[in-house]
Amino acid sequence: MDQNSTLSVEDFVVAATSFYEISNRLADGWKLIKDENETYKTYIKKHTFLQVERDGVQSLLKTELVIFFNLSYGVPAFSFNIWNSSGVLLTLEEIRHMSFVTLNQKEFYSVITQQEHPIFLRPYFIVHPCHTAELLSALRQGSKNIIVTFLGLITPLLKLDLSMEYGL
Repeated sequence: MDQNSTLSVEDFVVAATSFYEISNRLADGWKLIKDENETYKTYIKKHTFLQVERDGVQSLLKTELVIFFNLSYGVPAFSFNIWNSSGVLLTLEEIRHMSFVTLNQKEFYSVITQQEHPIFLRPYFIVHPCHTAELLSALRQGSKNIIVTFLGLITPLLKLDLSMEYGL
């Protein structure tokens, strides 16, 4: 990977801080958690609810969204967990059916996997970062905030609501 396709930890923290400040201004609920001793463990997190409809039935789902720095790939990474109203974690297949993007099972599973979170050391669904560097390098020059750009790329996968004001 070339230097234009990856971020330094410091660049990630600057972008995360800027994103957090915008979130505060918009009262959007993102929290910045900085680790002063191990900067690469800095992340932003949001707890929210998603309303979804499947087979004519409305459901309210609790979500935890986390954006962290992926050391191996040098890019922001997106992780999440989603629970139903009974507190049961959704399966990857249930999440695939929620997506705005129609992908077959194999394609979806190559984009989103469940694995141990590198910071929290417990299972999370993680958008695989392998192509993130390529995508961001193409968009980095025109981006005011690489995290906003990154979220703009992945929000259709999970029906996330990102205010247009983040881009202003």
